[in-house]
Amino acid sequence: MAILRKEFLLEYRARYGLNAILLFVLVSVSLVAFSVSAELLTSELAAALFWNTAFFAALSALQRAFVSEVERGTMLFLRLSAPPTAIFLGKLVYNFLLSLLVNGAIAALYLGLLSLTIRNATIFLATLALGSASIAIVLTLISAIVANATSRGSLFATLSFIPLLIPIFATTRAMRAATEEDAPFFRASTELEILAAYALVTFFVALMLYEFAWEE
Repeated sequence: MAILRKEFLLEYRARYGLNAILLFVLVSVSLVAFSVSAELLTSELAAALFWNTAFFAALSALQRAFVSEVERGTMLFLRLSAPPTAIFLGKLVYNFLLSLLVNGAIAALYLGLLSLTIRNATIFLATLALGSASIAIVLTLISAIVANATSRGSLFATLSFIPLLIPIFATTRAMRAATEEDAPFFRASTELEILAAYALVTFFVALMLYEFAWEE
């Protein structure tokens, strides 16, 4: 909780990180809206564009979880202040909430600017939550791995691509089901089960790998 509180306080004092991410989201969705103009987006295309925007927004938003500690010179203090598991969980919860906020903003813009229609709110909200959790877990761990690297930005994007393929594909298919008319919940149950299993597996793997990555 202390780590989580620290992250919120730092963001509240600076506020440039969240503002920059929301500006990126606004520009990205506006470009999509201007590109499609008056054309009607199919559910498949809308779902793909939605999570494409979410993927790149997450790369911008979550990579600073541990990189910022190195840049501010507070990494050693953090090591001395809390055990590794507490640090990881605090950073992870913050990244999840941030990812959820950013994805919620993307959804609001798609609903407003692109007339995205959600037929099944349960599927949509479950996809948003599980997709945000999966992305946050993977990117928090990778941020810890690349924090001390020289080329952090390019290395972070490269390492993130393959682990995020599974949740991106699953969220896109589940999102498509949420936009279809009279879509029952079971139509997206397979994708949601994959997302839940992926989030659980990556969470426990990240807990096991994080202490080694933190110490080394």
